[in-house]
Amino acid sequence: SGLQVNQNPLELILQPGEPLKVVCSITGTDNPNLYWYLWTPTDGFKLMFSSVGVGIVDPENVGDLSSNRPGLLQIVLESKSVTDVGSVVWFCAASPHSITDHNESCTKTLRDENCFLSSFEG
Repeated sequence: SGLQVNQNPLELILQPGEPLKVVCSITGTDNPNLYWYLWTPTDGFKLMFSSVGVGIVDPENVGDLSSNRPGLLQIVLESKSVTDVGSVVWFCAASPHSITDHNESCTKTLRDENCFLSSFEG
């Protein structure tokens, strides 16, 4: 049924100092590239973490946030203590390694229970 991205939890509201953990699981592909994007009202989308394989995340840390990839189809976003950054939204995205003609990606959104597939040239 195609590439799907599942974030757990889907929604999370935290106070400064509380821990953060969001797990992103992928189905529909064998070994995708995985990404965490940060969206803020002022800056829009910004790529924060990317992974090309198990145990490989670049960068591993950004401020008080970290990401790790414990398995082929999972990437985790964590913080032991979040800072007061205002309103932000995190998006997990995946892109299969095997597509050669174009890049196919899947991003989970809060508005859609199913992820949408988008093709783009790059």
